[in-house]
Amino acid sequence: MERRYMGTSDASTYLDMAERWMYRESRRHGIPRFCFGGKLKFKGDDLERWVRQQRGA
Repeated sequence: MERRYMGTSDASTYLDMAERWMYRESRRHGIPRFCFGGKLKFKGDDLERWVRQQRGA
């Protein structure tokens, strides 16, 4: 089964950013995120879409 959501650690590795950055800056930079049980979760497709948008910014 494919994992639909990734935690902050996996998302920060995917973006090559510090985990602390993900907590602090994800909202400010408009990275789509979800909160389940007080933990941030990210969808890989959303992260990939966000990365592509940054090229044009």
